[in-house]
Amino acid sequence: MNAEIIELAFEQFRGAPAPFTFVLVHGWARSRSDWDPVVEGLCGIAPAVAVDLRGHGASRQGKEMRLPQVAADVRALIERLGLTRVVLVGHSAGGEVVAFLARQEPELVAGLVVIDPAFGLADEDHARIEALAERLWREDPVTVAAEHFLKSGPSPLPRTGGPVSATPEAIRDLFIDFAFAPESLHFQTQTTAFFAGFPVPVLAFYRNGERAQLARESLPNADIRVLPGGHWTHHEYPGEVVAAIADWLR
Repeated sequence: MNAEIIELAFEQFRGAPAPFTFVLVHGWARSRSDWDPVVEGLCGIAPAVAVDLRGHGASRQGKEMRLPQVAADVRALIERLGLTRVVLVGHSAGGEVVAFLARQEPELVAGLVVIDPAFGLADEDHARIEALAERLWREDPVTVAAEHFLKSGPSPLPRTGGPVSATPEAIRDLFIDFAFAPESLHFQTQTTAFFAGFPVPVLAFYRNGERAQLARESLPNADIRVLPGGHWTHHEYPGEVVAAIADWLR
């Protein structure tokens, strides 16, 4: 596998003194601006860094979009910034990135927070995800991703450039590789195996009881919260998300 590391675009935020820094990782086809609704609240707890994954936002495109490589970019940024202890926060596919990094580097990670993560989908969803992957090959990935977001419960966050902030290649390749590459943790059977004996405390937010129940089966030691709404829980309920994270960290 190509070991190329992309120097990610990022934004650093000053925060309350704390023994850790939040590292915020957005989801598929989005950018670090997705954290705008919660970053001020999180900085009342600790400093924060929001990143753009490769091919997303202001970060350049990489040759590959496999999960280990995308996570390695985030790890390299943490090292470059001299951070020695972090709480990783990921939304959607960003939840897969931060989970993979936490599994690889548990001594670096004080905690893992995931918001409606893309991992742990029901095994029966395989055909639906395959169909979407086929559309990403046949059609314009930007259009396909934008349509998918509408079905997921659109983000209420205004975006002047539309709902998608990634290159067509990144949109297509990240979706397909995260779902179907050998290291994938996308579906419930894979998620259960991945989180067995997981070495880092986990807080997980879900948008409905059905997803939360699947998570309880796959993440038996996680603190699981349900906040009704769409896919962007941290946009719809920013105060509740920040308060829950603060409570969990205590």
